Amino acid sequence: MYKIVKKRALNPTVSLMEIEAPLIAKKAEPGQFIIFRAKEDSERIPLTISDFDREKGTVTIIYQVVGGSTMELDTLEEGDSLQDFVGPLGCPSETDGLKKVAVVGGGVGCAIAYPIAKKLSRLGCEVHSIAGFRNKDLIILENEFKAVSSEFRIMTDDGSYGTKGLVTDALEALIKEGNQYDEVIAIGPLIMMKFVCLLTKKYNIKTIVSMNPIMIDGTGMCGGCRLSVGGETKFACVDGPDFDGHLVDFDEAMHRGTMYREFETHARESSCNLMKQEG
Repeated sequence: MYKIVKKRALNPTVSLMEIEAPLIAKKAEPGQFIIFRAKEDSERIPLTISDFDREKGTVTIIYQVVGGSTMELDTLEEGDSLQDFVGPLGCPSETDGLKKVAVVGGGVGCAIAYPIAKKLSRLGCEVHSIAGFRNKDLIILENEFKAVSSEFRIMTDDGSYGTKGLVTDALEALIKEGNQYDEVIAIGPLIMMKFVCLLTKKYNIKTIVSMNPIMIDGTGMCGGCRLSVGGETKFACVDGPDFDGHLVDFDEAMHRGTMYREFETHARESSCNLMKQEG
């Protein structure tokens, strides 16, 4: 059992949990993920590691309450324990040799982008970070990004905070200001990563994206997280989750992502009905 030592709401739909998991914390690196079960009869769900503390032996996850499993997770409080917490899984993000990088996060994807920006900053890399949200109420990790970035820009769809516009607007503005990036790292909704890659391809800037399709076993056995990269089939859980964004078939990935929408809606509605009965 894995004890929840801290729980904090970051916005109305996104929460942070710090989990006691010393063996995972000992080996975790930015870009890797865990697979958890909230309770004994829960389904297995992957979440990218948002932070870790090797001395305290804790791993931090950030999740958005969007379906039945995350709704179930959100019913747990500090002092409660998760049934399973397995990891670290996947390949760590490659950070060696980078001198200047733009890190682009969209929505809850910022929870994945932050630990990468944090490590790059610790390694002496100049980090420019861009975070995009629909509105002011959904912003997360603003102070954390500011602490590890020499340049930080927040974009909101409605202009309620930061600058109105898309993350690609901010990225292109930074490029046109003369910033020469060794690499752009983009993490967020598939459509956001696709358009970041279209922009960076125009400027011939290497771009890494974090692909987080539905996973089941996390070991490459089930094939549920397959995607096409450079015309080859890859598995996000063992080959990634980081890939060369200019080689990813985003249209195929977005199409596959819609296949489970009906099941996710059913699971969410079932969980809501169960909670109402328990209440």
